[in-house]
Amino acid sequence: MKKFVSLSFFLLIYFLFYPLNGCAAEEFEIKHADNLEADKQQISIKGNIVIKYKDAVIEAPEGKVETDEDGKPTTAIFTGRAKIKLKDRKIEADKIKVFLNEQSIKAEGNVISELKDKKSTPITIASDSQDLYWNGEDANATGNIRTTYGDTVISSDTAKIVYKNKKPYQAFFTGEKRKANLEQPNNLISAKQFIFDINTQDIKAENEVKGIIWPHKEKTKEEQLPINITSDELFINQTDSTITAKSAPPRLINLSYEGTIGRSNEGVLLREKGSGKPKKLIFKGNADVKQEDKQLTSEEIVFNIEEKKLFSNTKDNTRPKTTFFKKTVNKQ
Repeated sequence: MKKFVSLSFFLLIYFLFYPLNGCAAEEFEIKHADNLEADKQQISIKGNIVIKYKDAVIEAPEGKVETDEDGKPTTAIFTGRAKIKLKDRKIEADKIKVFLNEQSIKAEGNVISELKDKKSTPITIASDSQDLYWNGEDANATGNIRTTYGDTVISSDTAKIVYKNKKPYQAFFTGEKRKANLEQPNNLISAKQFIFDINTQDIKAENEVKGIIWPHKEKTKEEQLPINITSDELFINQTDSTITAKSAPPRLINLSYEGTIGRSNEGVLLREKGSGKPKKLIFKGNADVKQEDKQLTSEEIVFNIEEKKLFSNTKDNTRPKTTFFKKTVNKQ
């Protein structure tokens, strides 16, 4: 049989006799609710719910607290577009479950969460569901994920935020049903997985990588032609704006830019510091580069972007091979 009790009387009696998991009674405090009813299995709360638990504030239109055989609360479930605000994170969802013994949170349905890096820059994750822990352990998201961090947007099937010293320092984005996608002002990249270093903002793409890179960072996409790359992996260094693509032998990277098409074990785009102006494309290991009038094969080939010239660097006794193509003149 359900009992309807006044909120103040319930709080006084309930938390005196059933402190949470051995913790102090004030750690789980119902600050406000319009209606409350209780039986042996659960406590139902409705209307403008505000609950304080540890360092968090929970708000929801409706909720319930499930209890064990001894009447101690085990799970709190909040519905109707619930919100939790923690010291360094906040989360909003159609349903939020708080597992009190495990000290974990599961959010389901149109989930939007926000956490901050060491510079307090927000990282926003939208997904179908998310799991996180109160003590700052790893957080996981699944289903239709869209992560926004500054000017970087990543779409994926799963995401994992790895914490170190209770601060987020690395993120893994994985494509399972389809490849994950990364979009930046000068980069469009798809891959099976992205690894994002939150401290340095360096990005590594792995497995079946396809990239479109607009090489001049200070120009719009409409003002320049892109570099197209396919490779096993690709690394974006934010410090010096270098982009490195690699493939494990016998596979080779494929790179094309304007009239230059190259294959090699590794390819590097070098930019000028500050201006972001592209300087060179470097093909390393089993390099084979073609242009309209010639083909160059060598251990390492450098394409000077400004001068549109190819030249070879050799570190062993392998002599580079150059083939020139004779242009055909149409006689009228």
